[in-house]
Amino acid sequence: MYIKKVFGAFLAIFGSLLWGIQGPVSQYLFADNHLSPEWLMGVKMGVSGILILLFTKFIKHEHILKIWKGKNNVIVFLLYAVFGLSAVQYLYLVTVRASNAGTATILQSLGTVFIVILTVIIYKHAPSKYELIAVLVALMGTWLLVTKGHLTHLAITNVALTLGLLLALSGAIQTMLPVNLLKKFSSLLVVGWAMIIGGFIFTIIHPFWHEMPNLNLGTVLGVSFIVLFGTMTSFLCFINSLKFISPTVAGLLNTFEPLSATLGTILFLNTPFNVYEIFGGIMILSTVFILSLGAKKKVANLIAAFLIFINNEHRVDLFV
Repeated sequence: MYIKKVFGAFLAIFGSLLWGIQGPVSQYLFADNHLSPEWLMGVKMGVSGILILLFTKFIKHEHILKIWKGKNNVIVFLLYAVFGLSAVQYLYLVTVRASNAGTATILQSLGTVFIVILTVIIYKHAPSKYELIAVLVALMGTWLLVTKGHLTHLAITNVALTLGLLLALSGAIQTMLPVNLLKKFSSLLVVGWAMIIGGFIFTIIHPFWHEMPNLNLGTVLGVSFIVLFGTMTSFLCFINSLKFISPTVAGLLNTFEPLSATLGTILFLNTPFNVYEIFGGIMILSTVFILSLGAKKKVANLIAAFLIFINNEHRVDLFV
């Protein structure tokens, strides 16, 4: 049991590091190679999905079409593929382009706080002290991050802030929706088909054969890293870590994402971060630890209640 938990922790950390490193690499491609986020989305999700499904079919010998059987499964899966995984991938890239990799990855960490806020609003109950502290700390940290200490005006654009908040919201959706799908289907099937769907959507928006970027060595290496490691490997590592460790522990270890993204942005892209931004980022990340101190069961109940609310509103049985 101990070895499995250690292995699960390793998967969560490794996946988080790869996702975080993807940020500076994307920032480099946008700045120096003028890639379109839509072009990159179609390529990275399409190729990743194809590779995952080929591995599932010919190495794992699984029936790759079984996820499409059952109306309820399909509806929930499509919601996850479009509004969860694809939305997170795309909003992350456009937030990186609108700000920088470190800021985008830190704003994504607000997803945990979004879960708490939404469930408190929906069920109209007073937040616990841990929830209240976490939300207040997150708000103060976000304000320091987006103002760089100049509290009367934003240091990032309104567009970047809006995209970052939408990124956090889609991150919350991505965390909640696939839980019950993973009880029925392997993570390879869920992630593989979701990648295929995302790749198909963005290939329609921006076909990869139109307005192709200059495929020099830097572009090829950067895109290859994003496809193979920043997208495919990072998602598989994180989603498989949930088989060995709890979502709470995985969430705590997920703080390696903004750490690697911010360090990569500072060290390799020379993007400046002042002390207010760093402190604001630390405050945002600390909310995960605050919620884990005394509200493990409460957070789990809130998430479950929110899923039930979605079920009732959309008449989709998430628990069958």
